[in-house]
Amino acid sequence: MKKMIIALLAVCLLAAGALGFLASCGEKSGTVTLADSVVTAAPAQDADASGPSDADASAQDAEAYQLRVPDYEAMYALHEPDEVVAAVDGKDVTWGELFYLYFSQAKQIETYFSNMAAYYGAAPDWDSQISEDSDRTFADSVAEGAESTLKEICAIEGLAAQSKVELSDEQLAAIRTQEEQDIAGAVGENGTEEDFNAYIKTIFLPRTLYDRMNRINFLYRQSFVQAYGENGELVEDEAAVRYLTDNNYLAATHILLMTIDPDTFKALDEETAAARKAQAEEIAAELQAIGDDAERLARFSELKEKYCEDTGKTAYPDGYTFLPGKMEPVFENAVLALEDYQVSDPVLSDYGYHVVMRLPLDPDGVIEYSSAGTPLTARSKAANEAYGQQLQDYYDGLTVSYADGFALPKLTDYLQ
Repeated sequence: MKKMIIALLAVCLLAAGALGFLASCGEKSGTVTLADSVVTAAPAQDADASGPSDADASAQDAEAYQLRVPDYEAMYALHEPDEVVAAVDGKDVTWGELFYLYFSQAKQIETYFSNMAAYYGAAPDWDSQISEDSDRTFADSVAEGAESTLKEICAIEGLAAQSKVELSDEQLAAIRTQEEQDIAGAVGENGTEEDFNAYIKTIFLPRTLYDRMNRINFLYRQSFVQAYGENGELVEDEAAVRYLTDNNYLAATHILLMTIDPDTFKALDEETAAARKAQAEEIAAELQAIGDDAERLARFSELKEKYCEDTGKTAYPDGYTFLPGKMEPVFENAVLALEDYQVSDPVLSDYGYHVVMRLPLDPDGVIEYSSAGTPLTARSKAANEAYGQQLQDYYDGLTVSYADGFALPKLTDYLQ
C-alpha cells in the first residue's frame, strides 16, 4: 500500500505542477554537459579552507561526463499525437498522452543524473542499474514509470467514477483559476488560450491531458471527503480505535517538573532538583489517593495546568497518542506499567520528573500535525489508510493494453 500512496503523491504533484516542472527542463534534445550544473548546485565551502574544495573537485570530475540525452523529437515523431496506442480501464490512450508521461519520467531522471554530477562529480547513465540488487536500468524505469503513472491517473479517476463523485461549482471555479495562473506563468499576463496551447505543445503536453491532470487533485480530494469527511470525521469510533490498536499506539498524559533549564538545557542545582522531586511525589500521592477515574482525571488536568512545564502541552493539551519508541524509554515504560487512568510514581528522565497517567485510546486524540498545521487523529489516519487501500486495490486491477503492433520506444536507441 505504501508504494501506491507514494506514487499517488507523485501524480498529484505532477498534476499541480506539471508546467513548473517542465519549465525547468530546458531544451528537449541535444547534449547536456553535467558540469554546467555544478556551479550552482554544489555545496558551499568554508571561505578559509585551503586547497581545492570538494565542489571544485566535483566540477573537475564532472567535466569528464556528458549525459547522453534522448532525441525526444525523434521518438515523438514515431506516431501521430492523436493515434490511439493503448487502453486502460476502458479508456483510450493516445500517443501524445502516453509520450508526455514517458518524457516526464525521463526528464526527472535527467535531473537526478545532473544532481549526482553536481554533488559527487560523476553520474550514472541510462544503462546503469537503478540499485545494486536490481537488473533494471534507468532506461527501463522510464517506460515502467510512464505506464505506472498512467495507471495511477486512471485509478483516481476510476474510483471517483465508481463512487459517483462530482466536483462542485466552487471546485470547477478553482480549476479554472489554476488554468489562468498557468497561462499567465507560461506565456505572460496577456497570454491567450491559443498562446498557452502552443506553449504546452512544445513540451509534448496535450491540452486534453493537461485538463485531465488539473482535475485529478480535486477528484482525489473529493473522493476522500465524500467517503470519510474533510478530516476523517465520518470514520466510526470502532474503526478509528482499531487503527490505533492494530498499530500498537499508546496514549498518556503527564505532569513534567523539569530538572534542567529549558533554555540552556543545563542541569538545575541539586537543591532545586530535590524540591522538584518532592513536589512530583506529592502530586503523585494526591492523585493515586483518588478512587474515581473521572475525578482523578479532572484533578490531574487541574494540576497539569498549574505545574506541568512540558512545552508540548499547548499543542497536545489532552496528552500524547504515540507509537512505541517515539517517547523517552522511562516515560513509555511507565505508561506500559499502568492501566487506563492509573497514575505512576514519579519517573526521572533527562528532562525531569514525570507523573504519568495512562489514557484509553481516543479516536479524536491528536497524534501529530500535518505540514499545514492540521491536527491528525486516529480518524484521519484510519481514513487515509482505508482510502489508500481502495486506490491500491483499484490500481492493482488495472492493465495497460497496447494496440496491436505498438511498443514503447527503447530509450537507449535514441541517445545522442
